[in-house]
Amino acid sequence: MTSQLPQTRPSSCCVCGSDDHALVLRTIDYLFHIPGEYSVVRCRNCGHRFLNPQPTPDSVHLCYPQNYGPHQTAASSVATSSESPVEDTAPVPWYLRYLPLRRIPGLRALYFWLTDDLGHPIPKLPENDQPKLLELGCSTGAWLLRAQQAGWCVTGVEPGDAPAQTARDAGLNVQTGLLSEVELETGTFDVAAAWMVLEHVYDPSETLRELAAALRPGGQLSFSVPNAGGIESALFRGSWYVWEPPRHLHFFSSRILKRLLREAGFTDIRIVHQRNALNLIGSLGILLKRIPLLKRLTAGIGERLIRYPESPRLWLQLLLSPLAIGLAFLRQGGRLTVTAVKPSTGSEAG
Repeated sequence: MTSQLPQTRPSSCCVCGSDDHALVLRTIDYLFHIPGEYSVVRCRNCGHRFLNPQPTPDSVHLCYPQNYGPHQTAASSVATSSESPVEDTAPVPWYLRYLPLRRIPGLRALYFWLTDDLGHPIPKLPENDQPKLLELGCSTGAWLLRAQQAGWCVTGVEPGDAPAQTARDAGLNVQTGLLSEVELETGTFDVAAAWMVLEHVYDPSETLRELAAALRPGGQLSFSVPNAGGIESALFRGSWYVWEPPRHLHFFSSRILKRLLREAGFTDIRIVHQRNALNLIGSLGILLKRIPLLKRLTAGIGERLIRYPESPRLWLQLLLSPLAIGLAFLRQGGRLTVTAVKPSTGSEAG
């Protein structure tokens, strides 16, 4: 784990370009303990929240330690399945392994409905011979491998050397670098995806335009981001799990996402609130660590709760699923899944 303090630089609002902002909160890195105190600000012009100052491009690698969670999963650990890559790669609960429970009508379907958080679905195949899919920030390639098993011709882009090499070792076509640095055939991909990536990039507007350029007319963009406009951030304030400085540079609401997508030329924008309550567990852990009395009374429980979302237990996900589904129904989910379409030639973005 790194102990170096990343260098920082002032930042303007990526949405409207304004330098007029107000301080929202100051916080530290509770997940990986990167040194420093970091400020989240709100643009006074458009309301977007972002980290300011932000790590410089030369020092941003110091923000991602070797044990960074998304870089740990090996793509080859995903089981292959030609029939149902989503259901058959999920862990099978104990009650589906034994009679008579496994023969109860609808029990298997109920289990998969409860555990499907709508976080990173595999898109349906289009009607062409070589359906092409691009994932930005593919890490070790676990989702790319699932898409490949479903019939997609996949390409990944990953800025981290180690996770990109892990993905290539699994046989995936993955290029190392930023989207603006790699060689891609523009206007040819049916789907472009970016799961929990946009909050990490310096300029989300530019990234969305680059993804639009990679898509063919009528192609679909799919991505996910933490929901900074929901009840979680308002309830936990400085203890919200997904501030995660200095790795998260931007904090999006649905309103800001729609504006950015429209300005990038996308239409048919749809935002789904994920059925996922893991942010609540991590936020509770940070809260226990921030309050001295609770920290003494809980004796290390806070740190374990903070680490929990990286490797959640199935039984707790099932236990929390009614809460997660309820929050999503009320459009208060802590994470958002977004789809949008690059208009066909001659159509107008809306």
